[in-house]
Amino acid sequence: MVRTAQNRFNTLTSACVWWECVQLLRQARAVRPVWRSVQLFVLLGTLLLTSEAYAQGRPDIVWMRGGHSSAVSSVAFSPDGAWLASGSSDGSVKLWRMSDGALVRTLSNLSAVSSIAFSPDGRLLVSGGGNGIIRIWRVSDGARVRTLRGHTDWVTSVAFSPDGAWLASGSWDCTIRLWRVSDGTLECTLEGHSRGVTSVAFSPDGRLLASGSWDRTIRIWRVSDGALERTLEGHFWEVTSVAFSPDGRLLASGSWDLTIRIWRVSDGVLERTLTGHMDWVYSVAFSPDGRLLASGSWDRTIRIWRVSDGASVRTLTGHTREVLSVAFSPDGALLASGSGDRTIRIWRVSDGALLQTYDQEISTGAYSIQFSPNGQLFGYGRWDATVVVARNPFARRDGDVNGDGCVDDSDLLRVLFAFGNTGSSLPEDLNRDGIVDDADLAEVLSNFGSGC
Repeated sequence: MVRTAQNRFNTLTSACVWWECVQLLRQARAVRPVWRSVQLFVLLGTLLLTSEAYAQGRPDIVWMRGGHSSAVSSVAFSPDGAWLASGSSDGSVKLWRMSDGALVRTLSNLSAVSSIAFSPDGRLLVSGGGNGIIRIWRVSDGARVRTLRGHTDWVTSVAFSPDGAWLASGSWDCTIRLWRVSDGTLECTLEGHSRGVTSVAFSPDGRLLASGSWDRTIRIWRVSDGALERTLEGHFWEVTSVAFSPDGRLLASGSWDLTIRIWRVSDGVLERTLTGHMDWVYSVAFSPDGRLLASGSWDRTIRIWRVSDGASVRTLTGHTREVLSVAFSPDGALLASGSGDRTIRIWRVSDGALLQTYDQEISTGAYSIQFSPNGQLFGYGRWDATVVVARNPFARRDGDVNGDGCVDDSDLLRVLFAFGNTGSSLPEDLNRDGIVDDADLAEVLSNFGSGC
C-alpha cells in the first residue's frame, strides 16, 4: 500500500495538488455522509485528471537526431542494444550509437528503404528497398560485404534466420529468395505466389519460412531445400503480415479482410479466426510468452487476443487515426502503439490501461516503434526525417523479476527456484540468454533493495 501510494504521488505534477487533495480528504471526514461522498468524488476526479494531464506530452528523450532527408520508415535495435539503425525513403540507412546518439555512419541503399534487420549476432545489417537490390553491411566498419541481386521489383521484407546462416527476402515480383549469408549465394527462389509478397518470417527453430502475399494466401516453405510445405487459404483480402509464435507451433496472419487468423504450423489447420476489427489489420505481434497476440488496425484500435481460445481480452481505444505499429516490451508487460494521429501510446497489457500518451515530438506520425532489448528505452522514426530514442518510464528495475517495483526476497526466491531452467521468455532469465543461472542471480543480488 505504501508503495502504491508513492507511485500515485510520483505521477502528480505538483505537490500542491496532492496537498490540496489530502486537505479535502481530511475535511470530508468531518461532514455529513452525502457531502462526504461528493467531496470524495471530487478528490477522485482531481487525481484522475491530474494523472491524465501528466500522461500527455513529450517523451523523456535520451537523444533525437535529424540527418535523413525524407521520412524514416523503419528502425531496428541491435541484439545487444548498442546500436540503432534507421532506414528512410531517402535511400539511406544510418547507424547510430545508442550511448550518445552519435551518427557513426551512413550507408547508401541507392533507393527508398522499406526493410532493415540486424543479424542475430549483431555483426551484420541488411537493407532492402525500391530497386530490388539487397545490401548486407558489416556493422563494425560499415563495409558493404554483399550486394544481392535477383529481385525485379521492390523488396518489401527481409529477415535473418535465427542462426544467422540464411537471409530471406520477399518482393513485389511475387517471389521469395533464400540467400546464404556467408557468401551471398542465392540458394533458391521460392515461386508460387501470384501477387506481391508483403511479409516473410522464419520459424524460431529456423526450419521453416512463412510468406504472406497480396494473393490472399500464406505459404510455408522448408528452408533446407525450398520445398513448399503447405499453402494456407482462407483470407479473402490481401495478407499484410505474418508472425510465428515463440514456440513455433502457430502462425498468425493479418489481412485487409479485417481478420486475424491463427494456423497450426504442423498441418496447416486453421485454429482460430479472430474477428472484431472494423477496418484493415495492419500488423500483428505475439507476446514474448506466446499467450497473447496484439493487432493494430486502420479502425483506430488495438486488440489483444488470448491465443489459447481466440478470445478478445482487450480493445485499446484512444487513437483517432489508423494504428501503424504495435510492439510488446521484452517482458510482455507493456504494449506500445504508433498512429497516424501523431501520438504514441503505452498500454499496460494486464488490464489494458493507457499509461502514457505522447503528443509532442511525434511530428506527422511515428513508424516502426521498437523497444530496446532490455526494455529500458524505445525508439521510433518520424515522417519529418527524425530518429528519436526515449526512456521507457515503466521499465522494470534491474533484478525486479515480478515487476512490483521492489527488488526483494520474492525476486531472489523466484530465481533460486527456477535456477537451471532453460527456454525462451522465462521471467527469471533476466539477461535473456536462455538459461536461469549465476548471472541472473547476481543481477538480483547487486540490485537488492532497489525501489523498496
